[in-house]
Amino acid sequence: MSLSLNELKKRFGRIKLIVSDIDGTLVSSNNVLSELTIQQVKELQKKDVLFSLASQRVHSSIVPLAKDLGIKIPFISLNGALIQDAYQQTLLNKSVIDKKYVERALRLAEASYVKIALCYNDRIVYTEDNSVVRDFMTRLGTTYTLVDSYDGYLDNVLEIIMLGNDKNVIKNIQRKMTPPFGLYLKVKYFRSQAFQNVFNLEIIRKKVNKKIGLKILANHLGVKKEEVLVFGDWYNDRDLFQFGGTNIALENAVDELKDMADYITDQSNDDDGVAHFLKMINDEKSKR
Repeated sequence: MSLSLNELKKRFGRIKLIVSDIDGTLVSSNNVLSELTIQQVKELQKKDVLFSLASQRVHSSIVPLAKDLGIKIPFISLNGALIQDAYQQTLLNKSVIDKKYVERALRLAEASYVKIALCYNDRIVYTEDNSVVRDFMTRLGTTYTLVDSYDGYLDNVLEIIMLGNDKNVIKNIQRKMTPPFGLYLKVKYFRSQAFQNVFNLEIIRKKVNKKIGLKILANHLGVKKEEVLVFGDWYNDRDLFQFGGTNIALENAVDELKDMADYITDQSNDDDGVAHFLKMINDEKSKR
């Protein structure tokens, strides 16, 4: 059940850590981080409220945003596969996929004529035969690197991405990558939101998600669950909301996330919803 605004404001005094999703939440649909957001985050930091990020993006594509916001603490990238600060001074988690599973995924992709790319902390690697992957992915701000072969790129893989236009083929690969590998891998199937008749698999290490990432971050900072506030808009933000702090859904959020929220903003990401909410927190803290 959502909280009233007055009930919500009573929680502001205990908030010590705020974590926001990026795409669809913190930045606009045009991938713009507003000056108001930067101003409000920095004002909160002066009030000893820490701010961090949790995103599906690769680490390097988040670094410029973190630096603009003045974030010194680690942030969560690739949905929890990597937790590290922008200056590579503190590494809290790096969930690398074992080389043998990367090799298996490559063999299955080749045999099934499915496109595949490999994600690292600083880029997404693809070959000429798999160049279509770049055109059908929506990973904003990411560096893509074309390589002659995946040989030599099998270590330190944090995520494997596959896509194809035959749902049954993708589902078959999902089955073949799950048992008994399901003890070590999480293999997620979904239909592309942006492109009709494109089906995707995302493969990461087991027990990697935003909830576990946030737990690792909060423990590192010595922050309790009730001292954490999170912003989100999409299905993969359910993990953030399940952490158990105060959950804020943007006006443009999917209904499932709104149902989980303690409060739903009146503004979308294109209306600077996060910035206006942060201003409310700053205003309340200034009164105390």
